Amino acid sequence: MWDGLDALIALERFGTVTEAATRLRLTQSAVSKRIRALQDAVGFALVEPVGRRVRLTPQAIGFLERARPLVAELRGLTRPVETRSAAHFSLALADSIASSWGPAVVSEALRDLDGIGVDLHAHRSVLLIESVRLGRYHIGLCTDAPGAKDLVHHPLVDEPLVLVNAGLGVKADRRRPLISIVPGSATWRAIEPLLRAHHPQLLRGQLIPVESFAATLQMVKAGFGNGLVPLGLALEMSLDRRCYRELPAIKRSVSLLTRKTINQLPAFRLLRERLARAATRYFAR
Repeated sequence: MWDGLDALIALERFGTVTEAATRLRLTQSAVSKRIRALQDAVGFALVEPVGRRVRLTPQAIGFLERARPLVAELRGLTRPVETRSAAHFSLALADSIASSWGPAVVSEALRDLDGIGVDLHAHRSVLLIESVRLGRYHIGLCTDAPGAKDLVHHPLVDEPLVLVNAGLGVKADRRRPLISIVPGSATWRAIEPLLRAHHPQLLRGQLIPVESFAATLQMVKAGFGNGLVPLGLALEMSLDRRCYRELPAIKRSVSLLTRKTINQLPAFRLLRERLARAATRYFAR
């Protein structure tokens, strides 16, 4: 049933079987088969045709609202967090954080922290948030997603964005395109209004969207344009500080997300405090 729930949730979130399959890294037929199996199990229609597409029925929408918290708690039963002497958490990092400062900050937070362990994972933010909701992971670390009302949000750090000069030169060429993360990403949704308000000139030229900040930086290094990336990536790549500059007022809020049951654990509160201190020290260096 869990596989069918995952498929139905992906269809609800992304709108089409094709996109749901892409996000779940499955074939379209596999997604459809999982939804049909779930439909047979619950005994009522979960999807209905709309032209060449399908959409969730009203019964399916109500079913998911009731099922999400139950599924999360059932998954939690198979992943015990805390015993009398120890706690072990599964922590998922957004991929842009996992490829830059995230692992180092988690490692520092755990240093000399007896009795608390962490398994690290990495996903795109949208999949990470859904995975925390459904109990696959205890904690998520990603660009803040205030739409996730059923999760507890703990702001961790505001990470600055930097403009990296094309070819890693010491002087910016404003005629070059701007390369950055795709508009549908959590970071772009957070910073695009800030760019329009404080640096509108950056949006007047050609914008080249790419799937990851790591790819952005590689294209910038090769001279294909100027790049807008998080500061942590520039630091981890040991870029010469003369080749980039922080953009005033352009930051992305990074938060810890978890479910209410995990949020109540003393071990989680201790880990959260350690992570916040480690992240603050990282960006103050």
